[in-house]
Amino acid sequence: MEESREENLESQIITLYKEKEELELALGTSDTDTILKEFENLGKELSRYYSFKENYRKVDTNLIHIESIRSAYIPKHRFENKSIR
Repeated sequence: MEESREENLESQIITLYKEKEELELALGTSDTDTILKEFENLGKELSRYYSFKENYRKVDTNLIHIESIRSAYIPKHRFENKSIR
């Protein structure tokens, strides 16, 4: 049996409200602009992270003298001895 136009519209509206509820529960909002802005911010954060990772190396503190921390990030260009990893 084929759905009437009204039943089809009602079904679509119910689906949209369910999706809106799921977004509210998962993300705290269903506002498209807010979600897109947050998505863009996460992309920018990820880019900054990868840039940081490319330009800095994590060094065990037994290779340098620093008190009370276990590792440090140092710009790669500051290493003259390339054998330190």
